[in-house]
Amino acid sequence: MVALGAALAVLASAINALLRDSSDGGWFMYAPNSNGLLTSDSGGHGAVLRESAVWLAAIGLWLAIGWRLFKTPG
Repeated sequence: MVALGAALAVLASAINALLRDSSDGGWFMYAPNSNGLLTSDSGGHGAVLRESAVWLAAIGLWLAIGWRLFKTPG
């Protein structure tokens, strides 16, 4: 069960890494002596909800498999 949980955690992390928008980051040009700081929005609440959904799906799958494996017959 521990190995399954670890595998699902790796899978959920990999899926979240693939779903993340990689267009943010890198080198940015800015005007010298300017007061404005660069703020990049990494998806807002949608990204948090999407990543949470992936993790909840992995946890639900782990729970369902564990329940099936450890269910007592009868």
